[in-house]
Amino acid sequence: MELPLSYEAYEHLKQKIDGRTIFKTRFIIPLSDGLKVEIDKFKDFFDGVCFAEIEFKSEEQANSYKVPDWLGEDISNQKRVKNGYMAIYANDINEYKDLFLKNGAKNE
Repeated sequence: MELPLSYEAYEHLKQKIDGRTIFKTRFIIPLSDGLKVEIDKFKDFFDGVCFAEIEFKSEEQANSYKVPDWLGEDISNQKRVKNGYMAIYANDINEYKDLFLKNGAKNE
């Protein structure tokens, strides 16, 4: 669940983080059926890592959706791509080598 966050609330919460802060740029691309894909390009420790997420309205919609080939394999059940794991437990960037941007493109 994502909630709006004021600058003051962000600054307060920032002091309480466990592990590293995750920096990324998110791009939102509209898809069919009112869906959208959110593409995250990571920076700093995770520089070069990129993955996408589609949030479905129901499990039925998720199971029946034909994922475009350009999105690649489903990694949503892998603990290594959860923000909590990335912030606290990820210690070797090579754990993410399969998620590096293809063609060597760098993050902004």
